[in-house]
Amino acid sequence: MSHIGTHVCPVISIDRDDAKPLHRQVYDRYREAILRGDLAPGQKIPSSRELASETGVSRFPVLHAYAQLQAEGYFESQVGSGTFISATLPEQMMSSEQGIDSSERAPSGLRPVAGRNALYPKFRRDSPLRGWGAFGLHQPASDEFPFQVWSELANRHSRNPRSAALQMIDPMGLRRFRLEICRYLRTARSVKCDPEQIMVVSGSQQALDITTRVLLNPGDAVLVEEPGYTLEKTVLAAAGCRIKLVPVDVEGMDIKAAARYKGVKAAFVTPSHQFPLGTTMSATRRLLLLNWAQTTGAWIIEDDYDSEYRFDTRPIASLQGLDVNSRVIYIARSAKCFFLLFASDTSWFRAIL
Repeated sequence: MSHIGTHVCPVISIDRDDAKPLHRQVYDRYREAILRGDLAPGQKIPSSRELASETGVSRFPVLHAYAQLQAEGYFESQVGSGTFISATLPEQMMSSEQGIDSSERAPSGLRPVAGRNALYPKFRRDSPLRGWGAFGLHQPASDEFPFQVWSELANRHSRNPRSAALQMIDPMGLRRFRLEICRYLRTARSVKCDPEQIMVVSGSQQALDITTRVLLNPGDAVLVEEPGYTLEKTVLAAAGCRIKLVPVDVEGMDIKAAARYKGVKAAFVTPSHQFPLGTTMSATRRLLLLNWAQTTGAWIIEDDYDSEYRFDTRPIASLQGLDVNSRVIYIARSAKCFFLLFASDTSWFRAIL
């Protein structure tokens, strides 16, 4: 391999008042010079000793910068010959002004994105000055949160963590945690489940997205409550589903209205605490909905939103607890911890992990 024997090195300026470390300044100056095209592939650069002498800095930051540039492929060294700009760098790509005919350059306007992106509705951000006030459904009473107790618990349990807790994490969630969730759901919500059916997720949106990706194809018809959860419709629209609105009355989703739609693949419902009306689906409607799902071969996605917050009675038993045909996917949360409960085994959900 031949190299350019002499070098004309651009001035490497060092600013002693700059908060940036000396080695980073040397690294940045060389990298910028290479990308501008001031240094060509194969061109020799000063030795670390020479550059340290020229710039008046210690040799150690220069060595550090050279090692980083070599590790990233900008420099290459030859024993007995010195250090050179990597000969494998594409010269025509090293400067926006060299080697590229203006007629061949890509337009600098908007970059193309997936067509599916157009399915998302436009996001409207409310002014923080106006806010949601007492109706901020997505916000807990943070002023009542026991931060002192939380900090003590977090400190106590993070002092001596097990190495296993930092690696080889089960994508379904810690099994001991899922076991406790399972025990709670069986007792408080009459849910029929095993720990292997539970997946811990980061929020209801992720739970809806995973469920949609696994169960539904673009063009599938799905039933949603009207009025209902807006972000649920966003997830379904982004998946290319055909949304069919079904009215809600004091007993919950109108099953007779739902039955008018043919070829439906799934129904998304909030039976224990309808969003946003707050009604509870009656036992009659629950049984009719389960019968509809079994007859049509459709799925029911039960969003158990805020079902534990009740003033006069204990939490309502889940719709999933009545299901004997494994047709219900259960989405719930406990103290801002969200999880999915699969209808049967998890093999088909694990395929996406």
